[in-house]
Amino acid sequence: MKNLLYSSPATFGAAVAVLGLAVAAPAAAQDRIGVNRYAVTLQPVDRHPATPEAARRTLARIGKAALAVCGASPFSLREVTWSVRHSACWRDSVADAVTRIDDPLLTAAYSNTH
Repeated sequence: MKNLLYSSPATFGAAVAVLGLAVAAPAAAQDRIGVNRYAVTLQPVDRHPATPEAARRTLARIGKAALAVCGASPFSLREVTWSVRHSACWRDSVADAVTRIDDPLLTAAYSNTH
């Protein structure tokens, strides 16, 4: 099964559908899934991390996927990455992913950073 991060650039809204535990594709590839809707496949992600460190790693992977779906790439200038990371699209994508996964350690890691 796959973990997908969805975004609608026209509204800067984002939703995450967590459908499984792991995939093999990197987070940088976007797939069009509808009109103005894109999905990013997450790297292997632990939906129920056992430690706070594992929760922080999961949160970092979700954040990288949100960067990709909201318009940044690994090759983006630092200013572009900063702008995307501070956009409503990125914040909503990460928050929605954490909410959908609904794991106490991941929620705590998110709360400590936001």
